[in-house]
Amino acid sequence: MPIITAAITVFLTTLAQKGLDKAFETGSEKVSEDAYNWIKSLFYKNEEPKKNLKDLQKDPQNKEKLSNAVAIIENSIEDDPKLEVYLKEILEKLPNIENTISNSKNVNTGNVNIEGGNFRIGDNYGD
Repeated sequence: MPIITAAITVFLTTLAQKGLDKAFETGSEKVSEDAYNWIKSLFYKNEEPKKNLKDLQKDPQNKEKLSNAVAIIENSIEDDPKLEVYLKEILEKLPNIENTISNSKNVNTGNVNIEGGNFRIGDNYGD
């Protein structure tokens, strides 16, 4: 289950950084209301983030806090295995996250064929 755990971690990081509604709004396909309500019930109470999510929001990259949030999801599925369908739906419909770099002179986006010569990206320090 390491791949699923990694996907859950990405989802939880997005949830912590953007909040529930924004975490889902950029996807091309909408998550079912049941899946949405299930995740919401795990991390929100009275429209406010629960303690675990608040802690994660303060430090979204903290491995211990991410691990605690993953455990919440896994425990919920362990208690009711049919909820795994909702998790799979959420992970399938999450928007693909791409990192892009723009306006940087230190990035090569094309093919580099130097035919045995020297190749340098960025400034020529000291030359």
